[in-house]
Amino acid sequence: MIQRLRKTPVLLLLVWSFITTTVSAQVPFREIDETRIREIEKMLPEKPLAYGCSYKNREAWNKAKSKVNSDSLIKNAEVILSSEMPAWDDSLYLIFSKNGERTQGQMMIANRINRLYPLVWAECFENQGRFIPKIEETLKELISHRSWVLPAHDRNLDNFFGRKHEVELLAANFAQTLGQSLFFLDDKLDKKVRKAVVDSMFIRVFNPVLDALKTKEGRCYGWLNSLANWNAVCLSGVNAAALSVLNDKHLRARFVAIAEYYSQNYILGYTDDGYCSEGIGYFNYGFGNFVELRESIFQNTNGKLDLFDDEKVKRMAMYGITFEIINGVYPAFADCHPGTVVDNNIIWYCNQNLHLGLKGYDSPEIVGSYNSMVLFPNSAETESSPIKLSSEEKINMPIRTYFDQAGVLICRPLVQDASSMGVALKGGHNDEHHNHNDVGSFTLVVGNETLVGDPGGPTVYNGNMFLSSKRYTKYKRFSSYGHPVPFVNGTAQSIGKEAKAEPLLTHFSDTRDEYLINIRSAYPEVKDLVKLTRRYVYERAGHGTLLIEDQFGFATSGEMESAITFTGSWKLNENNHLEITGEKAKVEIGINVPANSSYSIITAEIEDGGKKFTRLGIRLNEKQKDGFIRLLFKVI
Repeated sequence: MIQRLRKTPVLLLLVWSFITTTVSAQVPFREIDETRIREIEKMLPEKPLAYGCSYKNREAWNKAKSKVNSDSLIKNAEVILSSEMPAWDDSLYLIFSKNGERTQGQMMIANRINRLYPLVWAECFENQGRFIPKIEETLKELISHRSWVLPAHDRNLDNFFGRKHEVELLAANFAQTLGQSLFFLDDKLDKKVRKAVVDSMFIRVFNPVLDALKTKEGRCYGWLNSLANWNAVCLSGVNAAALSVLNDKHLRARFVAIAEYYSQNYILGYTDDGYCSEGIGYFNYGFGNFVELRESIFQNTNGKLDLFDDEKVKRMAMYGITFEIINGVYPAFADCHPGTVVDNNIIWYCNQNLHLGLKGYDSPEIVGSYNSMVLFPNSAETESSPIKLSSEEKINMPIRTYFDQAGVLICRPLVQDASSMGVALKGGHNDEHHNHNDVGSFTLVVGNETLVGDPGGPTVYNGNMFLSSKRYTKYKRFSSYGHPVPFVNGTAQSIGKEAKAEPLLTHFSDTRDEYLINIRSAYPEVKDLVKLTRRYVYERAGHGTLLIEDQFGFATSGEMESAITFTGSWKLNENNHLEITGEKAKVEIGINVPANSSYSIITAEIEDGGKKFTRLGIRLNEKQKDGFIRLLFKVI
């Protein structure tokens, strides 16, 4: 079973998030101390333990059955029962290695793995044995895959040709799926089938992780040291798999110790103010897996080992709340898909376990059919809580959230309604997780609609998008050219941690927020550039306004262009102001340049694997030694 808080289809696990990122503070890489392993061993139960219980506990399974539409789930399993397993197709797997296209190979794998879910749950709900032959047949088919990893994570085809076995997002999650299935079904499965599955898990998952600790090589070594979501996702899957099937208690303790130690890297990947540079989508994915990792270890140690025992985790959890702009809208910074919102079950779980004191998050939301962690008792449950997320008395958002370590400011109106403006203003640097070259980017929301600002990431990845030589040149969506930031002397921003925003001024009040950043370092290739600052001024009067002022200076003279990005329509109105119209809202943008200057509006349409958006370049017609471009946004 894929144990997402909100069930994640296999296809969504294809997010390649192990982007090259300079990290500054990993925990030292080392093998785990045997003393600590023996300490953890004493905390663990004698037998393997996964979420929930085996099919034998009929009372527990009847309770779980009452929380879902079990008739529908059983009917779904009956369809699978009467159909043949889709064939494994080498040619589909190999497409990525030829042209970087992911979808066909990923769907081929997903269509096979996704058959196991309904069969196992239907059997445990019904307990009649009629699904067992198909389950055993399916298990034998699945463990026979030439590769347990995604084509996109097997560029050299080492896994496909059996030269090595690596553990990545899919392999870790698949191992967890297998382990949870074996735990649920217990002695219903033929012993030979069970042994074959566990043996395969050793070869494909457990041994490669243990070997990485000795050799300091390979993909496992990479994600153990990663500060991004791969760390949490892979540790969660591998750890849950080990706890669910390994009879060797000492070996189970070793995997828990590995997770306890190396999950510190995931925590280090957030700035100290709790900011997740990967964006809200990868917060759902990465932190959601960290939550599951915590719960799995917490249950297995009877609460004696708690990964939430770190004050920073509270700030990380609150990111899911405080990163919201207004009315449920989040900025689509980094590779986040526009429209992504926080997974409410993450907030529910953290609210209960971290005592966040949030109103309206008193119970889980049953959104997936096979959610083992939520459908069975867990550490966040209260007996009085109904299985329905309350929408009442949600948190009253403050008028601003300033992630001072990340350099990101969220400004909110005094009253949030259909005509109110809220904004997210980004500093940061160009070596963040899932990095876009976007120092100085912003997002502007009116009501519950993003009208202007950061276009977010693609909805479909291509292999070239993760090659640093092509990511920022071939694809404008990742380049600063595809963001609402300056374009200087025909030059986009550079990649790297040194390309950063330096805060120069923050002046906040109930009526007005001003944020000034120095972004000169983001353009190191423009040697003649002496000064480049961006000033944001957010006014709360009326529906709200936003002023963005870029001030520049050259040693001699240079070309300057600011930009606006959006997905709606635009025109010049009778006042010669820009009007941008979305589905429900509209903003007017006044443009102001020095008296001795004039400007042109340069249009471009950009897609690059995501929703098409428009870029309007506000370009000064003459080279200038110094000057400014001011853009004033107001709701109309």
